[in-house]
Amino acid sequence: MKECKRLMVVMLFAVLLLQSSSAQAQLRYESSLTFAAGAYAASGFGTNHYLGARYNYFFLGGKYFVEASLGISSLRSRVLESVSKLQLFESQRLYSYEFVVAYDANPAGYLPYLDVGVAGINQGGQTSFAGVVGLGKRIPLTGFLGSNQFGVRYDIRDQIFSQKFNNTDSFISHNIAFTVGFQLYF
Repeated sequence: MKECKRLMVVMLFAVLLLQSSSAQAQLRYESSLTFAAGAYAASGFGTNHYLGARYNYFFLGGKYFVEASLGISSLRSRVLESVSKLQLFESQRLYSYEFVVAYDANPAGYLPYLDVGVAGINQGGQTSFAGVVGLGKRIPLTGFLGSNQFGVRYDIRDQIFSQKFNNTDSFISHNIAFTVGFQLYF
């Protein structure tokens, strides 16, 4: 029963994505600014709210773009708090900044764009360098508020880096960020 509900949600999301992607892409604008919110799953710490801002510069008809982004989240973990009173970091704040390049084979089509880049992650005062891979989709809101300058987008990104706690062996960590944002083209 639970798996059936999950399948229905995935199918509904796929239908909405395919239906809304058929609008014309916002290719005449060179830049965009996105404000996004979502979830950030820090490896070993659970999932917390995530807020971010992104700046994009588009080129070659919108098929390619570069992006700089800044995100804020938390390392709060109910599991670690209930199991252990040990504090691994100076604070529970998490900041990330990313620089990515993306390829969108068909900006007005159904397929998501792919991106790759680098990130800096500050987890509770400890800074790490990460590689980033992900995908997403820009969905223009043609005619919204009488303009073609608005859109919605979603992104799923994996920040991959080496992490080490209390003089233990280092391990590969995968922090996953899922965001949905409001995009302004200019």
